[in-house]
Amino acid sequence: MTMVELGWALTGYIFVSFILFLITSFTTLGWIIYGLILLPIYSIILLVWWLIVWQNHTKRARIRYWIWGIVLVLQILTILASPGNCYGWNQGTRCYSNLQIFLGHAPRNGPSNISHWKPVENNFHILVLAYGASVVVALSCTSTEKN
Repeated sequence: MTMVELGWALTGYIFVSFILFLITSFTTLGWIIYGLILLPIYSIILLVWWLIVWQNHTKRARIRYWIWGIVLVLQILTILASPGNCYGWNQGTRCYSNLQIFLGHAPRNGPSNISHWKPVENNFHILVLAYGASVVVALSCTSTEKN
């Protein structure tokens, strides 16, 4: 795969990935975190990557696929930890994670008296940062070689 092809593949991945994050966490809190943490990370990645592609457009890329496996696992964990039900969030109520909703322990919409899974909910921000960092590491481990 050439660097230009990888650049377009990365751009498509980031676009689809960001839309997927927004769709799976259709909550105000989720969109705030994704907009304030993930969107700047994605923007910097794309800017820097296309500058690298511009300098190496005739070379081929060597991708380390096992690192991208880790990226995808972190992406799935981030989606599961993201807020899925934030009913009453403005009044100080916590948000239920998608994991808790997916396993049937919390409603998809509306209020509930079910206890929150605080370890999952509290680590959402950390997982977003870990996911963003893993994308950066995966790209920094990509090397180039002449055709």
